[in-house]
Amino acid sequence: MENTENLKNTVASISDEELRAKVEQVMYALGIPPTAMGQKFSDMGAIRRVIMNMSESDFRNIVATVGEEKARSILQNISGK
Repeated sequence: MENTENLKNTVASISDEELRAKVEQVMYALGIPPTAMGQKFSDMGAIRRVIMNMSESDFRNIVATVGEEKARSILQNISGK
């Protein structure tokens, strides 16, 4: 997905609270309750590191799993576009 660097720049520049809200939005869009992550959801630093270390291939695998249309919809939703 061509927005990988934009996504990483956004993740790098937002606060932990904003990141938590965006991750929650993605999880809800995928039908996953945030409670499914348990205590891991409280460590925004770890979540930020995982996202920042994802490769283009990792992002493509996510898009392939959820579908391109759903992935675009989620990105637009969390970007406020």
